[in-house]
Parts: sequence; C-alpha cells; structure tokens
Amino acid sequence: MGFLIIELLRRESIATRFRVKGRTLVCEQSLRLPAGDAAGVAPFLQGGDEDDTVILALDPALFSCRETTLPLIDRRKLREILPLELKGETASDTDDLIFDSIVRKDGTQLALWGRTQELAARIKLLTTAGVEPQGVTSSLFAWHHLLPPDAAGRTVMVADSCGAALYDNNEPLFFRPFWGEEPGVEIQRTITALQLSDGVTVERVYLLGGGAGTEIPPGCEEFWLPLPLSTELSGAFGGDSEAALAGAAAWGVVRAFRKGDLVNFRHGLLACASGTQKIRKKLLVSAILAVVALLIFSADLGIRYWFVRKDLDSLNRSIGATYREIFPKRKKPVDEVAEVKSEIRRLSGVGSGISPLGVMKKLAEIKGNDIAGFYETEIDGNQLRLKGDASTLQAVTDFKNRAGAVLSGVELGEIRTKPDGSSSFSLRGTLKEEAR
Repeated sequence: MGFLIIELLRRESIATRFRVKGRTLVCEQSLRLPAGDAAGVAPFLQGGDEDDTVILALDPALFSCRETTLPLIDRRKLREILPLELKGETASDTDDLIFDSIVRKDGTQLALWGRTQELAARIKLLTTAGVEPQGVTSSLFAWHHLLPPDAAGRTVMVADSCGAALYDNNEPLFFRPFWGEEPGVEIQRTITALQLSDGVTVERVYLLGGGAGTEIPPGCEEFWLPLPLSTELSGAFGGDSEAALAGAAAWGVVRAFRKGDLVNFRHGLLACASGTQKIRKKLLVSAILAVVALLIFSADLGIRYWFVRKDLDSLNRSIGATYREIFPKRKKPVDEVAEVKSEIRRLSGVGSGISPLGVMKKLAEIKGNDIAGFYETEIDGNQLRLKGDASTLQAVTDFKNRAGAVLSGVELGEIRTKPDGSSSFSLRGTLKEEAR
C-alpha cells in the first residue's frame, strides 16, 4: 500500500511517495519542480502501483476560512449546510464554491471553501497525466498532526513559505495564506495583527518545508524554531532531519488521511470518478465469482440429482420385478410399492388393531376334536375367511355354531363330502371386538 502526495504550490511543485511497511510510513521518493511545471511530475506518477492513494495538496491561497457555530459535528451534513449558512457572506456565490470543515472540541467549526472551477482545473492537470487523485486538500489543514508535545497548553503557529496555521492548545484557530515573497515578513505581520486585533500572543513559531530557511527577525531566535521532529516523522525519512522538515507537510497529509480527518474537497461536483469505477470493477469481479460459484453449485447439484434418480429408477425396477414374482397373475399395477405395502398391512392386520396370533388362538379354542384342521386362513381387515376339514357333515354345523363366539354374521360356503365320509368346508364372518 502506498501514498502519492502531489503539492501544487505557487513557488514549486512537489511529489512525494510514501510506502506503508508494517506499521511504519516510509518516504520512498521525492521530486521538486519549479512552480507551474506540473507536467514534469507526469513521469514520476507512472512509477507507482495502481492501488496507490493519490492526494492533491494545493496552495492555501486557493482556500478561505471562517469560524462557525452550527449545532452539528457530522462533516457530511456540514458540507450541505455551509453553502446556505454562508450565502451572501462570501466573496463568490456559494453555488460556485465547494465546502468542507474542521470540527473543534468545543463544538464550533472552521468552515473551509474554495472555488469549484479553480480546484477542478488543478485536478484536470493530474487526470491528464493519467492519475486520478482521491483527495484534494491543502497541507496546512493537516498540520495539527505535526505539533510537538510542548505545544499543548500554548498558542503556537506552524508556518512554511506558503501559509500559517494557528493553534491554541492543539485546537486550530485559523489558517492564513501568504501572499508576499518573504515568509518571515508575512509571519511577523500575522503575529502583530493577532496581538493588536485579538490580543492573542503567539508563544512559539514552528517552521517547516520552504519556511525552514526563513530569516528569523532579531530577538525572535528563541521563539522561532524549526519544527521539532517526532520519532515517527524522522523515521519516515531515514533520520534525515533536513529531508523530514522538507517533507513534513506531505507526511502530515498522509497521517490525516489514515486517521480519517483529512479535509477533502473531492466530493459533490468534484467527486472522484475513478473511485466509483474501481468499486464497480470490484463489484463486477465479485459478481462474476458469485455466478461461477452458482454454476459450480448447480452442476454439483445436477450430478447428485442424476445419481439419485438413477438409483431410484434401479430401485423401482427391482420393486417391479419383486412384485411380479409375488403376484405373477396380476395385471401391471399402477403403483407396485403401494400395492405391496397394502398386502403386507392386510396380511398382518396393521391398521385394524387385529392380532392374527390372537385370532388363531381363539379359533383353536373353538375348533373341537371333530374338526381335523384349517388348511387356509385369510384375515382381511375385520373379515375372516377360512377353509378346513371336518370328520362329518354334522361336525361342520356344530363348528359354525361354536364360531358364533368369535364371529358375527357367520356364513358357510361350499361343503364337499369326501369318499371316506369326511367333509371339507369354507366359512366366513366378521371378527368380534373381543376376538381381535
């Protein structure tokens, strides 16, 4: 992951590339060109990765600042409200401006704005070179990330050759661009104006970047100091203090972006188009992967279904063959399985509450000695049909009378007399409750 900070200032153009290594931010390259030579940055832009985050940091003279006291802390909502709040109070029509803000701890805000057309023209310089910046800002809006520990509880100013930022106990009070050619003179004027108009005494002036070489007015040597470098800032430039002071502004921009408090005018009419395209590409890749996964799942499901169907067809053929073995004289059934189950239930008495063993026991009790035996017994629900042999015709009649204890509606069927004087008979009836 990398960051490319392009600073287009009045006096020079600076391109600084950072790389994230573990938890450390390291400066890989830095290029300085004369002001207006943005095209010379183009070859430098081609050396990065496609996924590098590009941030355009413009000269502070392109922006204005004003304190507001709106009851809001959401910066997105403030961007929508500020054009209405400041309508008629800015040098240009708010419809031609684009806004952002810094929310302070006391609930007040610093409203920041720039002209949309001017910012769009600077963005076009990079897009023409083939790079789409994800952020548009000015580096001095991120200088609170550069403040040393001894700034706490003091009123301090951070300045370079292009502008100054005033902080009171680490809270930003205002930002001021420099219009003159001598940063030292501009800083002195700003300090004097604060003292006379607002009674604000600047206790420290920290110099960085192009302001690090500013000639310090006599008597101010003790209070005008090079920016104290933190271990993290110094380490990003390999311990080179001079390089760290020169690149501190770009480092602060990256730090603000990573902390999520970067002042960014890349919204609304200046919204980043390439970011949307990247999101669309990622969504397209995700959609393609989802479709492929769905096709694989469907194919797997189809193969599984084919195997299951094949097994079921094989099972049905086996059932059909078994059915024909059991009932060879029956015509082709509608549902072999259902008919076999029905026959099993009929033979076992399942569903009627009849115990075949109990019925046979009752029949044995009433059979008597004159009934030789039963050679066929069929129970269909509560209907009983049986065939047997008796020693005499009278024995058949006596058995019918005794069967009344087990059956109701007893009927004798065909009775045949055998040559030896015995008889074969058939009998049917409905099983009584106590016989089931």
